Amino acid sequence: MQAKDLNFTQEISVPVRPEAVWDALTQPDRVKDYHLAPLLRIELKAGGEIVYGTGDEVLISGTIIEYLENSSLAHTFRFGAWSQPGTSNDADTVVRYEIRREGGSTVLKLIHAGFKEANQTYANIVGGWPVILRHLKAFLERKE
Repeated sequence: MQAKDLNFTQEISVPVRPEAVWDALTQPDRVKDYHLAPLLRIELKAGGEIVYGTGDEVLISGTIIEYLENSSLAHTFRFGAWSQPGTSNDADTVVRYEIRREGGSTVLKLIHAGFKEANQTYANIVGGWPVILRHLKAFLERKE
């Protein structure tokens, strides 16, 4: 497998407005209801910080690369070494959320890319993202 092929992509479609999906991705009080790691901090601007974790324990951290409200969000991604053994030497990767309207639904496309090898971070996200997106979809459908 070539490095350019190492990414994770998944889409979900939910019968809500794009703003509801955006809020579910960017509002800490919403993220805690479906994500495996609570959103501790987010600065919604290019260069802003995004941190998931519990208390003072950082589970995931990154820097926002792109921000277009209700449309797209991209940030770097790194596991906190204590929370995910075997990931401390893995390079940062990039998570991109793309939101678009299709008929009466909103489609969220998640792309997690930038892997140079099938390392421990890659193994963890391939197992984690489907769970998170399934929980997000159920959360949004309950809210509507």
